[in-house]
Amino acid sequence: MKLATSLKLVKAVIVKTVVIASLASISFQASADTKSELQSKLSTLNALSSAFSQTVTRKDGSVVSQSSGRLALKKPDKFMLHTTSPDEQVLFTKGNTVYFYDPFVNQVSIFDKQELYSSPFMLLTSKSESVWGQYEVQKDGNGYVLKAKQPGQVVSIKLVLQGQLVSELYVQLKDGNTNHYTLSQVKTQVSDSSFEYKIPEDAQIDDERKSN
Repeated sequence: MKLATSLKLVKAVIVKTVVIASLASISFQASADTKSELQSKLSTLNALSSAFSQTVTRKDGSVVSQSSGRLALKKPDKFMLHTTSPDEQVLFTKGNTVYFYDPFVNQVSIFDKQELYSSPFMLLTSKSESVWGQYEVQKDGNGYVLKAKQPGQVVSIKLVLQGQLVSELYVQLKDGNTNHYTLSQVKTQVSDSSFEYKIPEDAQIDDERKSN
């Protein structure tokens, strides 16, 4: 009798383990399929330019800051985020280097391009596994939620689409704040001049590249 009971318990544990493993496999497959679906939608986007407005809110919904400017992206590696209000700031790429210029203090900070891999905007034009491999993707209404596998500053990103184009991005940060970007005046033809910005020769330089 005791032996029969023990065998039943062992069988129950085995069945439970198999079910959990099966559900995990289904969940992983669904995430992989959803990621492929989103990548397929974004694959037609070779370039994008738009006006943007950004609102940063705390957990309780109170507003921390608001800003606006212009955004430009172009495959394979061109990126420009030019904030014009309330203060000018410029973040852009040149080859494998990222530049962040603050005119108010006349300082440019220089980073390796991999520092941008966690940026939500890199997802819009990249198919690199170095970028996408950091997230699990789930469908959410007319958008997609990307949850960081190993949360750093970015915990999750939500992309809201209108047709094949991204209209909104929500970036949830480690400190509990949420960055909400709204894109408008979206164009898919972008000239290379949109990524040019001349930094003053007398700007202070803060070189953060690992090679230096």
